[in-house]
Amino acid sequence: MKPKPIHKYLIIVCFSFGLITNGMCQTESFSSRFFFPGLIGLNIPSGDEQTSIRAGFSLVTALEYRPKYTNNIFFRFNYDALSNKYKSFASQVPTNVTQGKISANFFLLGMGYRRQVNGIGIYALLQPGLNTSSYNTAANSATGVSIGNISNNHIAFKFSTGIEYYIVPHFALVAEPSFYHLLSKGSQPALNPNYISYNIGFTTTLF
Repeated sequence: MKPKPIHKYLIIVCFSFGLITNGMCQTESFSSRFFFPGLIGLNIPSGDEQTSIRAGFSLVTALEYRPKYTNNIFFRFNYDALSNKYKSFASQVPTNVTQGKISANFFLLGMGYRRQVNGIGIYALLQPGLNTSSYNTAANSATGVSIGNISNNHIAFKFSTGIEYYIVPHFALVAEPSFYHLLSKGSQPALNPNYISYNIGFTTTLF
C-alpha cells in the first residue's frame, strides 16, 4: 500500500528536523575539528620619530585545527593583510616614495590554548611566520613617471588573545586583539616593526 500524502510530508518533516538537530549539536567527526575564523578590524602601527603611519585596515583569515573541541591546545595557520598610509621624513626607507601606502601581509603558523566556560571561549595564541611588506616606487622615464612596487620580507611573530561567544557549538562571534612584531633584516629595516590590531568576526566549521 502506498503511503498517503500526509505520511510523505510527515516523513520529510522528521527527516529535516533530524538534519537540523544534528547540525546544531556538537559532533566530533574529523571535519568538525577544522574551524575557519574570519575577522576584520583596525590596526595601529607604532611608527617612529622619522615616519608617521596612520591607523589602517586589518583582514584576518585562518584555518584552525582542534584535536579536542575545547579546553585543549589548538593549531592555527593565518593569512593576515594589513594596510596603512605613511609619510616618511627619512631618506633611509625601503622605497623612494616618502608618502604612500604600505601593505603588510603575514603568513603565520602556531599553537594556542583555549578554555571555555558557559558558552564563552577564551584563548591565547603565539604564531611565528613570514611578513611581506610592499610599497610603491616611482621612477622617471622619457614619457613621464612610472609607478612600480617593491617588497621586503621579514621574520615576524604574532601574539593574540581572543574571546568567543558560542551561539551554537560550532559557530561563535569573536573579538581578538593582536600584536605583530617584525624583525629587521640587515640593511632592510622594516618601515613599521610593530602593529597592534583589534578585530571582530566569527569562527565556524564547514560541516
